[in-house]
Amino acid sequence: MSDWHDELEFALLPLEDAKIDSDCMTSVISNALSEQGIFHQCRIGYAEDRLSLMVTAPHCWIELEQGWSIDIRLRQWLGDEDDLPHGVFQPSNYPRVRYQGSAWLVPHLDAGDLRSMTNDAYSKLKVPWLAGRASAA
Repeated sequence: MSDWHDELEFALLPLEDAKIDSDCMTSVISNALSEQGIFHQCRIGYAEDRLSLMVTAPHCWIELEQGWSIDIRLRQWLGDEDDLPHGVFQPSNYPRVRYQGSAWLVPHLDAGDLRSMTNDAYSKLKVPWLAGRASAA
């Protein structure tokens, strides 16, 4: 993981305790990334645990450039196991899970709504600026 991806994962920690599902979490994170001008794509579909055959649907997550993803809600449904992705990760490092979905346009929300959705955790987010996008590989 690059330093920037590490910083991003650390920056998202305040959101972990928010009592919201993957759709709202994806909206919150997308809005924070957009504020920093960070290219990303929100996805909606499902995630399947190939070991247990459990599926969570609908499920939402974020895809970043260079094959990175963000998902801090999957373990809520499939279990808190190390071989299930959580945070900022490369899906190829987690062959146990298969994501399938399509692009989803998330609405822009004002800061007050975002703080309300996250019990004020949004105000603690400090998404790192991505200098030299090519260096974040």
